[in-house]
Formats: sequence, C-alpha cells, structure tokens
Amino acid sequence: MQKVQYGFFNKNQLDCISFPNTKELMKIQELQNANHDHLSFQMIEIEHKSVYDFTSIHRHDYFEIILFEKGGTGSQLIDFQEYPIREKSLYVVMPNQVHLMKRKREENGIIIQFTKEFLQASLLPVQNDFMKMLRKNPYTQLNLEHFDLLYNGFTQLKELYFSGGEYKMHQIRHLFAYVFFQILDILPQKAESSKHDALVDRFIDMAESNFKQMRLVAEYAKMLNVSLSKLNSELKEKMGKTPLQIIHELLALEIKSMLLVEDLTHKEISYQLNFDSQSSYSRFVQKHLGCKPSELKEQLLNIHS
Repeated sequence: MQKVQYGFFNKNQLDCISFPNTKELMKIQELQNANHDHLSFQMIEIEHKSVYDFTSIHRHDYFEIILFEKGGTGSQLIDFQEYPIREKSLYVVMPNQVHLMKRKREENGIIIQFTKEFLQASLLPVQNDFMKMLRKNPYTQLNLEHFDLLYNGFTQLKELYFSGGEYKMHQIRHLFAYVFFQILDILPQKAESSKHDALVDRFIDMAESNFKQMRLVAEYAKMLNVSLSKLNSELKEKMGKTPLQIIHELLALEIKSMLLVEDLTHKEISYQLNFDSQSSYSRFVQKHLGCKPSELKEQLLNIHS
C-alpha cells in the first residue's frame, strides 16, 4: 500500500466549491434514500443521484466507506485535508467530518453508508480501536489483491442489499461485519492500543464531545477521576501532545469548519464556541491558525495555491 502526500484544496479548486450562503447553522445530513426514508444502512454506486447537494461542502451524521475502482484527477476533502481519487483506493469519512467529493465522470466505485447504531448492532461490542483505525486511515491506496478482496465483498453486499428475502437485514449485518473486519485488516495504520491506553481513549472521546464548552484540562481530569499530572503525562507519552494541545486542535478545526462550511461570522463563531470575549477569540486564531480572524477565510482559500 502506498502512502501519498496530501494538502489543502488550492484557491482555484475552492473557487468551484459551493459554500452555504446562509447564516444559519448548516444542517447535518442524515442517511436517507431517494424517497427521503431514514435508513441505518445503504449501498450505493458513486455516481448515484444524492438526496442533498454533494457539490457543496457538507457534513453528515453517518459513516461512509468509499471504494473507487477507477480513479483520475479528482480529489476529496476530508476535514480540510485533500486526498487524490486514485484507481483502486479506499476512503473513510467519519460522522460529522467535513466532506466534499470532487469526482470526475470516469471515476466510479461503490459506497457503504451506515449509522453508529447499525455498526453497534452488527459488531458487539464496538471497540474503541475500530474507531481509531478508521479515523487514522481516511485514504488508503490498495494493491490488486486487497482491492479484489474488498471489491468482491462490496459487490456481494450491494447485491444482497437490493435483493428480497425475509431475513435480508440479518444477512446484511453478518456480511457487513465480515467485510468491515477485512477493511480493518487491510488498513495500513493500526490502532496498536492496549489496556494502558484506556485513559487516553476516554479523554479523546470526552474532549471531542465537550471541547466547545470545556477548555480547562483540570475539568477533564476531574471527570476522568485522575490527577492533572497523570492525564498530562499519559497523553504526552501515548500521543506526543498535551491534553490542552488536543483541545486547541479541535477548536482550530471547528473554527475553520464553521467559517467555511457554515459561513458564520467570527462574532458568531466566538459566541458559539464559548470564548469569553471577541479579543480572546482573536488571540486564539492568531496563535493557533497564524493570522488575524479578518484574514483567515482568504488564507484558507489561498493555502498551497
């Protein structure tokens, strides 16, 4: 498997992207079919007609695992990182990640879409390691053997999904679990965790859920029932970062998402992210994103142009 360099969309690419022009919070897309029925699982061809505007940068509340048979010059944006659309390649989009697919006509394949609830029903129990592996591998270039293995599994799932039968969903859950573990086995970056990583996993989960309201590491330590020094040392040892650095990274990513995806003003972002003042928000942006808030959106559009 080949690992490639990736970066941000340049200005010319982003000029072609449709950004929401509303000041309202962007709606998180839910898993639906063409009839707008709410689903927990769906198999679709990449060239399907979407129920929402996929040409606009967006988020959804479900997983997408995308297998491209043919690639080209297209690319995907996942949490502001650009990945090329290559022949025989695999992509993972997690719930609530920023996503945009800029696909050329000849680039095709199959997508598995599923909710957290479906995953839990199919894999009991769902291990934290599974989520960590998916998150660590948004893009994987497959060799021929691995592509053929996954393409066969994706095709069987698609055929079963469009078939009839009283026990179809039971069969789908079992086959999905089999294909899911094939994917985990193929992903290049493994979780490599142990029981000693439990504190790290709990902190990450807690930070991802609470970073908008909670900034103080001491609050997390209290909720996790560990000392502040213990939490700092564990994170530093296991991840090479302090808890505060992780919280700040989450905030920085959310600021970029709210600015570009939801088209909010800096004043609105500051309020929604619970900064105590506009000046403290401005200082944060300058320190962690390297520019003044007034320059941030234009800078994002010009990165690597």
